[in-house]
Amino acid sequence: MRKPRVFVPDDFVSSDDYKLWYSEMETKNNYESLYGWIYLGADAKNKKFAKIGLSMGDLSSRSYSSSNPNYYLFCAFKCRHDISRDRLAIIEREILTKIDELYKNRNGSSRRMRHYESGALSECFESVDFFNFFKDLHSEIYENYRNDFVTSEWWEDHSVESEGSFVDCIFNPKISLKEKNTFIRMILQYE
Repeated sequence: MRKPRVFVPDDFVSSDDYKLWYSEMETKNNYESLYGWIYLGADAKNKKFAKIGLSMGDLSSRSYSSSNPNYYLFCAFKCRHDISRDRLAIIEREILTKIDELYKNRNGSSRRMRHYESGALSECFESVDFFNFFKDLHSEIYENYRNDFVTSEWWEDHSVESEGSFVDCIFNPKISLKEKNTFIRMILQYE
């Protein structure tokens, strides 16, 4: 998966007002950047599996698994262009901890999977409702890390007023536009 580059005309940037120029350049840099993502992986045959990960590079290397051919990148949430690897690693660790607390079995044990040999916690979860997991992940990013991510506004039927906002994300190319819109509606935040 690769986010398409956005063409921004040269006259988009206003040189008369340095604050406006800076704001426009930050917006342009954020939307054109291909680096800095928190992603959600899924399994095409196991709808109760989810994986949270980070990438500072091209998402295509995260969209497959040599050990699991059914694994794919469901979506990726776009970070600001100037986020550091260290900051993104902190965010990922904190999100994994928070989501781990949300997804417990009835006996209180975690639904977060462990690596077989080492026993260390992995980034993968089992026995989850994937779409609720998706909404919870977005909510955690939006509520606690919004300033580190690119956000977008959603308008229904091209109305003038915004209906809500969400953390900008791209979806797997196999997901139809209709499905993408459904998923975006699931995560809209109203203020």
